Amino acid sequence: MTKYYYLDISLKIHNDVDCEVTPEYFKQNIISAIRQLFGEVSACVDIDILKYNFISKRAVVRVPGDYYVKTRSSLTLCGKYQDTACSYQIHKASPVLLNLQGPDGKDIVIFATAEDHKTPSTVTLPEPDQQPGLILPNGDINWNCPCLGGMATGPCGVEFRNAFSCFHYSEADPKGSDCYDLFKTMQNCMQKYPTLYNKDLADDEDFSSMDSDKKDSPDKSSEKSDKKSS
Repeated sequence: MTKYYYLDISLKIHNDVDCEVTPEYFKQNIISAIRQLFGEVSACVDIDILKYNFISKRAVVRVPGDYYVKTRSSLTLCGKYQDTACSYQIHKASPVLLNLQGPDGKDIVIFATAEDHKTPSTVTLPEPDQQPGLILPNGDINWNCPCLGGMATGPCGVEFRNAFSCFHYSEADPKGSDCYDLFKTMQNCMQKYPTLYNKDLADDEDFSSMDSDKKDSPDKSSEKSDKKSS
């Protein structure tokens, strides 16, 4: 996979609103768009503004190759900049920076003039919304919580969600004792990806000991039949 993708994009503020956009706010708005569409974990993407023009609000942006599709989708669907209607135009995108060239075959060079820096910025960022924790107010599980470390979306994401959901909603005594098979299935899946999942987690001795207990303990039905025969 390509390590980086480069996008030549511009931001258009609608309704004739005179809004100053600095490179920092330009970048922050892109990250906010990714967060809104794909969640908090995806918003940790490392985005770089390589060139920026204050007047045209046009920039050359570099994103990791595996985030290119998410970034482009987020820009397409983004419709607000600080509560003001806006839209992004993607002029060109390429995994090679030199491919972002003008019609005459020369590289696009974007300068920030002295006039761009004369007036101090008057833009203020809104207070960040308080992010929910692992358990939502209604009692449901927040699978987008960064505390899960991507476990809910990895190659064993389905197995993890099944096991974790079983434990969360379990009414057994002790809690989660009815979820053994689901946790064992999750462990078996994780053992297939030792470099991705923590080895101690994939080789949890608790599951092995529970397996031994199950094998060593006599079947209840056989106990009853033995008592009847005696």
